[in-house]
Amino acid sequence: MIDQLYLASVDTTAEQVIERRAIQEHEKGLIHSKQAFRYEVVKTLPKEADSFNKAFDYAQPFGTLRMAWIDSDIINGDSTATALGGSFGFNTASFYGFKLHVGATTSQKVPLLNPSQTSLNPDFYDEIGDSFTYLSEASIDYESEELFARLGRIRIDTPYADSDDIRMAANTFEGFWANYVVADDFIVQTYYLSQWAGYDSGDSQDLFKPLYITQEGEEGWGALGASLSVAFNTDDEASLWYYHIDKMSDIAYGEVAGHFTMTEQHHIEYGIQASYIQEIDQSHIEGQVIGAMAIIDYENFFFGLAGNYAFVDEYKSITDGFGGGPYYTSLDESTIGFVSEQSPGVDVLSTRIGVGADLEMIGIEGLTVELVHGQIKSTDDSEWFKENDMALTYIPDDRIEVSAVFANFYVQESKDRLENDHFNRFVVRADYKF
Repeated sequence: MIDQLYLASVDTTAEQVIERRAIQEHEKGLIHSKQAFRYEVVKTLPKEADSFNKAFDYAQPFGTLRMAWIDSDIINGDSTATALGGSFGFNTASFYGFKLHVGATTSQKVPLLNPSQTSLNPDFYDEIGDSFTYLSEASIDYESEELFARLGRIRIDTPYADSDDIRMAANTFEGFWANYVVADDFIVQTYYLSQWAGYDSGDSQDLFKPLYITQEGEEGWGALGASLSVAFNTDDEASLWYYHIDKMSDIAYGEVAGHFTMTEQHHIEYGIQASYIQEIDQSHIEGQVIGAMAIIDYENFFFGLAGNYAFVDEYKSITDGFGGGPYYTSLDESTIGFVSEQSPGVDVLSTRIGVGADLEMIGIEGLTVELVHGQIKSTDDSEWFKENDMALTYIPDDRIEVSAVFANFYVQESKDRLENDHFNRFVVRADYKF
């Protein structure tokens, strides 16, 4: 979002844009992924066509070829899987400001590299453990200098509804989304989401399904909301988001975030966030969450601290939303929303600490290593989860990205013991983008 505001502002110099992008080159990996939630809209003006047919003649393909491997002992003992797939599609040229955006997501088994069905990890496949292909994105887009809008199956990233692309299928939604630049430093978004698909959406990740279904099986019509974002300068911004999620909750989320910049490689990132969640139709999803984070970047090293606290009334719990959630302390496996669901009616405290380094200093350009430790516990000590994550990220250029994440999750205490008191998971993904 901040980059978009830079480019929209007539008061921003080219040198300031270049400086910000140079700084962000040092902001890679898991620790920075929760920094000030970069709800950035990547806008590339398409070719203009003077006829409907030429809009298709000038169509541009896009895609990400992905190969991934996973090993985990959380489900039925040790399980592994290897998949080949990704997302592929095209954008037509613009015709009177309108264009067509179409993309399909696929995850296919690699028979020689996969175990038997009994020890096959389900994260990469459909509900019965098979390969899948589905139309994940299909929208009519409108684009001008001030407005960008999409209607159909869309991929968006907002605090409580996001793509969370952590396996083979990112979350996408059916609905409408628009981004309007009201002034040089003031942006408004509106959104209506009815259904979703993807890894976080449930077992049938290749099928679109209602956002929220009550315990009695009643389906909500979806989520309706809007946001306001204000950039104070090239480094700092504030945003306010609202969601009305049918049969679930009304959610208001606010954040102030940015940078204190000393030099190109020496700066401090900060963020302050707060959520107010009010239940609808006795869903029992209600509470307030506050959080803060800081990351110190010095040359090739960075160190991060973050904390969240959830205030929860009796019989209630908070939510992560539809995706990875907005909270600064979210880890590869653990979230404050997950622990709140395990221990309803109790306040929850979550902390996260991490260190990382850009290994360009030893001659490996684009390689980042990180270590992260987090703890999430209910204040009555009935639930206490700990997690250690180690991550390697290799991005040598704009097309290739390789990541490896090892997560060690264990239950320090729990009133309802899990089937496994601890587990390990190792995920490796390699992407080629075109």
